[in-house]
Amino acid sequence: MVREVFTVDRVVIGVDLGGTNTRTALVAHNGDILEKQKEETLAAEGHEKVITKLIRNIERQRANAGQYGREVAAVGVGAPGVIHEQTGVVVKSPNFPDWNDLPLRKTLETALKLPVFIENDANAAALGEQWRGAAKNIRSMIFLTLGTGVGGGMVLDGRIWHGADGMAGEVGHMTIIPEGRKCGCGNSGCLEMYASSRGIVMSFKEMCAGKRLDTEDRQEITSAQIYKVARAGDTMAHLVMRDMGRYLGIGIANLINIFNPEMVVIGGGVKDAWDLFIDATREEIRKRAFSYTAERTKIVPSMLGDDAGMVGAAAVAFQKIAIP
Repeated sequence: MVREVFTVDRVVIGVDLGGTNTRTALVAHNGDILEKQKEETLAAEGHEKVITKLIRNIERQRANAGQYGREVAAVGVGAPGVIHEQTGVVVKSPNFPDWNDLPLRKTLETALKLPVFIENDANAAALGEQWRGAAKNIRSMIFLTLGTGVGGGMVLDGRIWHGADGMAGEVGHMTIIPEGRKCGCGNSGCLEMYASSRGIVMSFKEMCAGKRLDTEDRQEITSAQIYKVARAGDTMAHLVMRDMGRYLGIGIANLINIFNPEMVVIGGGVKDAWDLFIDATREEIRKRAFSYTAERTKIVPSMLGDDAGMVGAAAVAFQKIAIP
């Protein structure tokens, strides 16, 4: 939980550094966003250009702080990949192929002359939802982001849980179906291969067995199209979404049995299909989790949307420093 010990004239800059877009926000001590911006990351241009652009965006927000009569005290950055928490080194990042052992914190601090704190992006988003979103005032929660893949973050007793190597929260890679679909991580049957937008499309294509979705070629089917026809009464699309909900429920039941969280928050683009999968998810949780914990654990949609990463990155910075 972010401690309310900061004077109102001090702010931090929260950054959500994604493979597609980079979002920056000027965040007050109570979590209010005073100003926010979004710009394409262009990761393919290499880390030097990405970092140069990032520094420029942060400096722009720093200038904006002056217009509000505020002073920037620190910067928090949510970045994808394996992050060494103490040093702020990006060990490896799937969205940035040339980011291997990249000293991101040191590079930014040298350029900005400000304290900088680096956190995994999913962890940051989890903390954002716990601070100002769906899990506000909840001490222990798990955040799942269902997008192209399945990511996750855990906030236990008000703090991000990193694990021994900073790899905790990789919920998308728990095994749901032994000998199931091959996953990019090297495992087979991962939750990510069934509960992500990509997994939903794969399931639909398998069930259709060569049939088309309206007039679209099977190679161009999107998860959004599947949601649309499921709501319109397409039986196969409806079954695909129900199966997706079941697989998600198996994964969440495992998390409930292991961590006993107060709440599980679900975000990401697949959240748009909430009405199509959540009943099956909850039914599966009731079957597989201990009854008492299953009944008391709230399963809710995220509230902050694209703002979660920026707010959470700011929360990381606020937790790391004591502003006089």
